[in-house]
Amino acid sequence: MAKSSNEISDTAWNAILKRDRHHDGRFVYAALTTGIYCRPSCPARHPQRRNTLLFATAAEAEREGFIACRRCYPETDSLTRAETSVKAALEWIEAHPQHPITLATLSQVTGLSSNHLQQTFKRLVGLSPKVFGDARRLAHFKRYIKQGMSVSNASYMAGYGSSRALYEKASKGMGMTPGGYGRGGEGTDIHYAVFHAGLGRTLIAGTDRGICAILIGDDQKQLTESLRSEFPEALLERKQVVPGKWQAAVKSCGRERRLLCELPLDLRCRIFEAKLWSVLQRSFGSQNVRQDDGALPV
Repeated sequence: MAKSSNEISDTAWNAILKRDRHHDGRFVYAALTTGIYCRPSCPARHPQRRNTLLFATAAEAEREGFIACRRCYPETDSLTRAETSVKAALEWIEAHPQHPITLATLSQVTGLSSNHLQQTFKRLVGLSPKVFGDARRLAHFKRYIKQGMSVSNASYMAGYGSSRALYEKASKGMGMTPGGYGRGGEGTDIHYAVFHAGLGRTLIAGTDRGICAILIGDDQKQLTESLRSEFPEALLERKQVVPGKWQAAVKSCGRERRLLCELPLDLRCRIFEAKLWSVLQRSFGSQNVRQDDGALPV
């Protein structure tokens, strides 16, 4: 049953005024003057409180004769149209590692214009589609190598297109050459640290050339074993302190918008990993692993 305007709680009305995304899915509101109902975060102009009705669900609003807003689509799930489009873009990138990640292609997939998609994707995910696509392509390449493919075949399957593109992009994100990775990190010194993060424990490992692994899980021992399995020929050394820039990167990348909280956990982990790769690649250097560089206890 609809609540009359003077029965709308201050909490609900403040959520409407602030366009609070956290209240989407909890209720919808309808304007008597327009006959339209909206989600709390709708960007449309607000009706006056005395002309506003509150409904627990979209179905209740429609039974009373109100029409769904064409700006916020309150009759759909708790994701907005823009968020649904970004989710579709994320899923397309994950499912098509061999395809170039272009805004034109993603625009066709999502129905958003290229500029709108770029801005919305970066605002909600924290990365551009290209940066996320590069991180996922690298992850696919590493998986193919571990499956026993040659570097050239793995490069083709991951969509690098040429050996030059592979060595320019993959080497930078692996902390070693693709060939060195294929040999299990043979002769490479790898330092790593494990600490708590929002999605569980996070292991970050690097060489003197860059970050070589980011692993996410619940059990510290399993993460260490996974690192050893990935680099069986490398010399592993756990840092007794977490480099300050690593700690700061995990903290900043762990903040999630509402969209991310509603995605499957495995996709949330991939986004978190891609964000960490992006931040740490920009800041990594030999000075990052010195114990006096703002280091904190593990």
